[in-house]
Amino acid sequence: MKIAAALTAIFLMLGGSVAGSYFLSASAVRRATANTASITQLCRAGNEARAQQVQLWAHLVTLSAAPPRETAEARARREHLAAGFLTYVRQVFAPKDCAAITDPGSKP
Repeated sequence: MKIAAALTAIFLMLGGSVAGSYFLSASAVRRATANTASITQLCRAGNEARAQQVQLWAHLVTLSAAPPRETAEARARREHLAAGFLTYVRQVFAPKDCAAITDPGSKP
C-alpha cells in the first residue's frame, strides 16, 4: 500500500509539474507574441518618422533659393551638392526591415 501511495504522489507531482510548465510556457509564448507585435509597431512607426525626415529635407532643399546672378558653373555645383546631400539623407533615414528585426530566421 505504501508503494502505491508513493507512486500516486510521484505521479501527481509530475503531472502538476507538467501542467505548471505548460502554463508557464503558454504564458511566455503570449508575452513573446505581444513583444514581437510591439517591436513591429515601433519599427513601423520609426520607418514613418524616417520617411517624414526625408520629405522634410527634400522640401528644404527645394525651397533653397539660388543666389542672385548665379553662374551656370555655380548652379551646377550647388545642384550637385544638393543631390549628394539628399542621397546622404536617404541613406541615413533609410527604412529598417521590420520583419528581420522580429524574425531572426529571416536575416541573411
